[in-house]
Amino acid sequence: MALTRRTILGSVPFFFGLAVGCAASTNEITAFTGLREITRSGTGNSRLPTILVLMPDTPQTREVWKGLTDELSEGYCVIAVRIDHSSESIAVGEAIRVYQPSALVLMNNPTLKAYKAYQASGKAAKFPPAVVVMTSFLEGQVQGVANATGINYEIPLITVITNLRRLLKLGSERVGVVVREPLAAFVSKEVQLARREKIRVVTEFVSADANASEIKRAIRRLKGEADVVWILNDDRLLSPRLISEAWLPGLEERPWVPTIVGAGSLVLAERALGTFAVLPDHVGLGAQAASVLLDMADNGWTLDPGASVQMPLSTTTTMDLGQVKERFVMRDGAMQQVDRVVE
Repeated sequence: MALTRRTILGSVPFFFGLAVGCAASTNEITAFTGLREITRSGTGNSRLPTILVLMPDTPQTREVWKGLTDELSEGYCVIAVRIDHSSESIAVGEAIRVYQPSALVLMNNPTLKAYKAYQASGKAAKFPPAVVVMTSFLEGQVQGVANATGINYEIPLITVITNLRRLLKLGSERVGVVVREPLAAFVSKEVQLARREKIRVVTEFVSADANASEIKRAIRRLKGEADVVWILNDDRLLSPRLISEAWLPGLEERPWVPTIVGAGSLVLAERALGTFAVLPDHVGLGAQAASVLLDMADNGWTLDPGASVQMPLSTTTTMDLGQVKERFVMRDGAMQQVDRVVE
């Protein structure tokens, strides 16, 4: 007999004492718990191990979901529950309690923040192993999170510059970057790696709560010393207000320099912000996360204590062709090196 809201309410232990897996429908779970289940993949067998994916519902996370479930749907019940900026740790705890997963996948910074708050709440003594993806500056973020590993979202600067030099004729490979102190360690590591390829990185430090004027001054100084500007995935520096009042006006001033960014949403035809981006392939990112989960399953759902954050195995390139044609000089055959073009 199919479960109904009445039978669920009459069988509280079904939810509160047992893992529901794929036994109950999405509508039944949502109606009873208030959790916003997005989708699920699996055969409907409630005995399958459950992998709980906590994520916002965006085109990018759906691509990661596809790569994940392409690899896991045959032998696992994979369930996606929506977590967004307004979600609190209580929603994370509720999802874990209801689904009792063997492992977790956490997508993006707000989701990881909510999960950290759940761990800090003291409401659970043990936590299932977790794989974190689509999170900026993950190596710093995942420190202090129990039983978690993940895959970096940032592509190394040296890789991005190597790709860019195949596309554009640059005066030099001096790279300028605006940095807040909290990201100084991340940038320092990238500088050391770039130095091996004789790429010089010029840094302009700004205050933790930098305003538009401070950022514009930093951009002007960088453009006097560097031929490429690297824009970090720093939410504090990339608010809509600072983009419109600092970054766009600063980059519109001559001399023009190409900019490299770490998010596809920053390469848009209607505004000349990002010139070029090298990003993880999102479907590939999901498949890579699935591989980490399969290793955990083989190890009895335990995380190898020596496991480290991985780099993405597959990347895609995006270029603002309209901006490039107006301002810069492309190399012969450049278009064959780009996966996605906006103009």
